[in-house]
Amino acid sequence: MPQIKRTLRLPPEIRTRVPVNVRSRAVGPVFIGAYALGGLAVFLAMVLGVPGVQLVMAAMGFTVAVAVTAAVMQFRHVKERRLLIDASAESLWFRPRASRAAWMVAAAASTIAPAAAMVYGLTNGLPGSASRSIVVGTSVLAVIGLVSLGRMLWSTRLPAGLALTELGIHGIRGAGDAQLMWEDIADVGIVAAPSAKLSITDTKGSPPVLAPMLYLGADANDVAVVLRFFRDHPEERSVLSKGGKAALQRVERVLSETAA
Repeated sequence: MPQIKRTLRLPPEIRTRVPVNVRSRAVGPVFIGAYALGGLAVFLAMVLGVPGVQLVMAAMGFTVAVAVTAAVMQFRHVKERRLLIDASAESLWFRPRASRAAWMVAAAASTIAPAAAMVYGLTNGLPGSASRSIVVGTSVLAVIGLVSLGRMLWSTRLPAGLALTELGIHGIRGAGDAQLMWEDIADVGIVAAPSAKLSITDTKGSPPVLAPMLYLGADANDVAVVLRFFRDHPEERSVLSKGGKAALQRVERVLSETAA
């Protein structure tokens, strides 16, 4: 499905300005430290003289490398003012890149590698494979990975991102289930925790659905403006059936005229 990038031109006083990402100074050292940890695991795999432990440590290094790379690839697409919409949809669909989900699956699946190495070592009688710490540690990691994969599979019942139609909204995988009619949306806001998250609450008083840019494929600040616009202007919702480009152009035009 083709996607297009958009930047929503809005009057300055309408848009909130909560950063969509944590500061790179805080994130960078974490990524570097994680890669170093993976490198240490590979180093230990090379120098240790216990074959079973070597095999597991090599697999652990692989898991760390995949998981950290997946995180780095996620943050590459988190940029202020960027909106990714599905150009082929018959509504306004804020949709993250498909590669995001692929990297998440790869990261979760890679956690099974150490357990597989442990089982291989036990099956072939490699020294060190039966170590309690190795058996327990790799098994726990594999269970976490399998649970994560199961949650990802369950979340595919919803469209990735957030779709706005004439009747209501639906979507947001992994950050909650947002399936609401327009009249059931009580409030739309932005929460900084620590980066901008779209907050949607319903009229029933349910816990709010919180979604950062990673789940939306769009700057939460601008998505909040668009949601409020169509919630508060039911007479404008028919434009949503004309696709995302037409809907965003209508939002820009009306809000600019209002602010003038």
